Amino acid sequence: MSEEKYRFRVKRGDIEIEYEGKSPEVNARFKEAFDWVKTVTVSPPKPEPKKEKELEEKKEKKRGGARTAVISPAIDELIEEGFLDDFKRADHVLDELTRKTVPVSGIEPVILALNRRVPKVLDRVKDKEGKWVYRKKT
Repeated sequence: MSEEKYRFRVKRGDIEIEYEGKSPEVNARFKEAFDWVKTVTVSPPKPEPKKEKELEEKKEKKRGGARTAVISPAIDELIEEGFLDDFKRADHVLDELTRKTVPVSGIEPVILALNRRVPKVLDRVKDKEGKWVYRKKT
């Protein structure tokens, strides 16, 4: 014949108690475990301290970025000088800004600054290669 077994499982946070046995013994152990669970306080897991390298990477990512406060006035100056009287691609504008020692981090800020002027000051069309070219409105 099989013997009747009883069991219980108590879990609190990361700690788990499981017990199996005869009824009176299981009841006694359950009372002990239940009293223990009442007294144990579970604190939330502490966040791991961030590594110095991760903090430095975040600082590096924040630096630089779009320099539209420098690029926009420089593009306005190019328009006034007549540089954009003929069709020019964004990379030509970037080269000219670099030649004038304007601190430009890449082509994207130049394209953004040019596109802001499209409806009012500049025309934008695609050339034979399918790239956008810009010219001063006439």
